[in-house]
Amino acid sequence: MNAPLSAAAAPKPLSRDEVALDYGLKAQTRLALYAGGFFGIGLPLLLWAGHVNLPDWMLALWLAAFTIGWAAFLALRRQTQRLEPASEESDRDNLRQRLLRHFAASGLWVMIHIGVCLSAAIYGARPDMLLMLCAGAAAGVIFFSAPILIGLLVFGALAAAAPLLALTLVPHDAQLLQIMSGGLALTFAMAFTLNRHMQEHYLLEHARLGLAREREAARAEAQAQGQARIALMETLSREIQTGLRGVEQNLLHGLTHLTRAPAPRQYIDTALGEIAHLQTMLTTTLDNDTAAAGRIELDTAPLDIATVCRRLCAQFSGLAQGKGLSLSCNLDALPAHGAALGDEHRVEQVLAHLLSNALLYTAQGRVELKALALPDGLLRIEVVDSGPGLSPGELAQAFRPHIRIARTSAGTSGAGLGLSLSRALAELMGGRAGAESTRDVGSKFWLDLPFDSQASAPTQTLDVKDEPIAAPSLRVLLIAGDSLPALELRDMLERLGHKCLSATTRERGLSLAKKAEIDACVISAGRFDDLDSDEGCARLATFVAALQASQPASARILALLPAGDQAEALQALGITPLILPQSPESLSRALMQASAQQTGKA
Repeated sequence: MNAPLSAAAAPKPLSRDEVALDYGLKAQTRLALYAGGFFGIGLPLLLWAGHVNLPDWMLALWLAAFTIGWAAFLALRRQTQRLEPASEESDRDNLRQRLLRHFAASGLWVMIHIGVCLSAAIYGARPDMLLMLCAGAAAGVIFFSAPILIGLLVFGALAAAAPLLALTLVPHDAQLLQIMSGGLALTFAMAFTLNRHMQEHYLLEHARLGLAREREAARAEAQAQGQARIALMETLSREIQTGLRGVEQNLLHGLTHLTRAPAPRQYIDTALGEIAHLQTMLTTTLDNDTAAAGRIELDTAPLDIATVCRRLCAQFSGLAQGKGLSLSCNLDALPAHGAALGDEHRVEQVLAHLLSNALLYTAQGRVELKALALPDGLLRIEVVDSGPGLSPGELAQAFRPHIRIARTSAGTSGAGLGLSLSRALAELMGGRAGAESTRDVGSKFWLDLPFDSQASAPTQTLDVKDEPIAAPSLRVLLIAGDSLPALELRDMLERLGHKCLSATTRERGLSLAKKAEIDACVISAGRFDDLDSDEGCARLATFVAALQASQPASARILALLPAGDQAEALQALGITPLILPQSPESLSRALMQASAQQTGKA
């Protein structure tokens, strides 16, 4: 029941005549200033003629009538202005009230005009001269009544008829009556034509404003829908990524409980890779919608492009090595002074996508990241590959959102948003993104950034957490208890690229060392009880000597300690102590030193 009542209560739009009346009243209000100027110009002439032809008391009566007329007119005009709506739309009640006030003001002046004409005919010494001036005033009334048709037909006609009728009351020249009648008829015809043109203008303007309002409403609705879509994407992305992170953590935890059999580890590693891929797709999709809506916030500052490029090359070196590709970073053409300007996080995002694409689609050969200055004040970072290349038509499609090149992307998943997002981010930073490609030869994708020759690049150091340490693959003997920390330690060593032999006791470890050559031995068995007595120290020393004797080159022995109170005693026996817990970076550095020692002795 509520919906029909609401629909019935909604006001109907104004008709064409009502629209024309609304605009005419507005035009009439704006013409009031010019009407005052016209009155001010004609008043001295009228007063001079009245002074010559009328008694003084009649002239004073005229002045009083003019004063009362202007006071009432200004009061009604102010009320009419207050009634004018702030918007372009008017309702019918408002339109009726404004029309009544306009009629009152116009009617007052026409009454004064008729009174002046009759008094000039009755009391004037030369009424023909006064009535000629009244005819001129009538022409002004006709002109200023033109915006509103009903005002022109009523008040314009009365104003034109007053001097003509007054002239017929006194002796007059027939030719003068003809001239006045013809002049006023011509003025009335011109005013009527002007009214027709103004009405057409009113309707066109009303239609234009209606279209503008509809366009603005559609734009606001589209913007609201875009914001709602982005909000939905943010919510979905947050919830899905939260779930994916939970699955990832469970898989990682489960990985430590699996046997060393390759099949189940491969399944979990594949699942972890797919989770990372889904998280990247979610982030890219959300960023693409946010960039399209212009809502991405950028922190533009001078960049250390050399550090950014080296960090990215280090980040993708593992992927390149896994595919047997050569990944190089060429910064020889980088200007010695000045800095590129941009948002470091977004620059890394764009370059990471270009590098990822190059490594993904290049089956063999090389990928090169290089930087060079352009003559138009930009710094270009290029990613060059020896991949399958793209034809001109394929290259034009590559930067379109949700478009993937079927010839090159077969067998790979993705949303088709990376390049379009890269171009949008580049443009938001005042730069550009583009590409050149030759089919079956390779491609070159680039990011151009504004370059300031006077800016100073921030000094940065590569963080070991951001740049994987390129440690050589070592053969490591791990002596540890059969527990969860031991499995996690072995998993950490294998993730660092080392090959592990596992033993739960020193005797078993020594047996394995006699059968296989090792580069390092890592002992993680808690506190060394042997060090509490001289006999125990002798046993540990014997183990160390036997382990070293089993190897063609001296192997470094590392001991992971829960506390540091036994460090000096272990160092005296030639064992390098490491305090738990150990991060992958610190353990990798310790093993790299073992590799360096092996190389030096060799």
